[in-house]
Amino acid sequence: MLDGIPVLRSSRVDQQDHITGRTEVDGPTVEHLVELLERGRCLEALVEMLAFPPPIPFGLGDRPGLRLPFTRGPWPHLALAARRAEVAAMLEDLDALTAQDWMELAYRRSSNRITGELFAYFFARFGQPRHLATLSLLHALPTDPRPVLDLACGYGHVMHHLASRDRSTDVVGVDRNFFQLWVGRRYIAPGQTFVCSDEITSLPFHDDAFAAAVCGDAFHYFTDQQTVLDEMRRAAQADTVILDRIGNALLEPRDSDHERDPAGYLELLRGAPGRILSEDELIAGYLADFGPQLAEEREPEEVEMHKWLSIVSSLDVSIFTDHQQLEGVLPPHAAGTLTISPLFTVREDGDEVCLSFSFPSTWYAFENSGMLSYTSAGERLTRDGYARLLAGDPDELEDYVRRFVVLGMPTRYAREPGSSRGPVSVAAGLARGISHRLLSHRRSR
Repeated sequence: MLDGIPVLRSSRVDQQDHITGRTEVDGPTVEHLVELLERGRCLEALVEMLAFPPPIPFGLGDRPGLRLPFTRGPWPHLALAARRAEVAAMLEDLDALTAQDWMELAYRRSSNRITGELFAYFFARFGQPRHLATLSLLHALPTDPRPVLDLACGYGHVMHHLASRDRSTDVVGVDRNFFQLWVGRRYIAPGQTFVCSDEITSLPFHDDAFAAAVCGDAFHYFTDQQTVLDEMRRAAQADTVILDRIGNALLEPRDSDHERDPAGYLELLRGAPGRILSEDELIAGYLADFGPQLAEEREPEEVEMHKWLSIVSSLDVSIFTDHQQLEGVLPPHAAGTLTISPLFTVREDGDEVCLSFSFPSTWYAFENSGMLSYTSAGERLTRDGYARLLAGDPDELEDYVRRFVVLGMPTRYAREPGSSRGPVSVAAGLARGISHRLLSHRRSR
């Protein structure tokens, strides 16, 4: 157990690519972690798990010959020591930071082996088409006092929603990357339970321990899908499972070599009752204030022309109904603290404040182009109106929520719009770490 998170890993506790599973950053061995914890050096153990080495400087990471001085000799050790000192300094300011600060550290200021595209992929998740489809699908969860299992939970975006909605639900999230789980537990879904484990074909839970088992945007990456699905069903009451955003192998681009066609996914149910839907219909229904339509069984051929699919399966056939959202209340994407979407830049223009929507990258725009059909292109407010919006004035909020300018997010998820604490450069962060270490040595004398 490290900072409230059970670590069920073997060998090394590496940071791994969320798609391929390849090691991006070597982590400490389990034996080393146990030794640190047994000696009471918990902070040191935590720092080792959160401190990824900084990138090779001067943009030389892709230049095999020129980068050599920064991959051999004393430099890697000195750079990692400075980064660990920087993380230790950040931990002292834990309550003043946000999930955004830690994600920027991981994806914008760390190892060249960690792609920077992942920052927007994870940070700008709320309001994405795939997230709206997930929110719709979660209406199918049974009413049951048991918690929900979220397999491959990442940072816990789904866990935040289930904890923040009107009918809050306890969730246990399982993932292999400790960094994501730690940020999730501290900043995104602090009341939920996170477990660090890379063993998904033998889950460490009793039979029927959960009301349902959910896996979103990950199942089609698994190699042994049949065993994983059998385990999810075993751990869930009435074998209730929701597989969200699984890739259709009949259509390009393929996210994984392990994608199946719709019939292939349904075969994994071993004849259990199930429904297969497309992400497109879930999003369209969500925007029309409807939840998932599950009353009628579908043939796999009906969704063959859709890239992203979802499956709901359960022995409790009562969940197979057409779900309609309640009228007169804010939509599900408002659950949490209402905050301006991070995809909007804020600038002052005389007596007015302008909010402008923009995609953070070309790849993000490609993956989330559907946002253009429902997200406001921009807003112009008076200074007073903007102040009321930031203050959470109910008269101001509903229209902006409906236009996806304002989203429900964790309280400590993003920095305040216009915050004076902006992005930190790699050099500035490392310099802060070195300064922190020198001051710590002086205080300890």
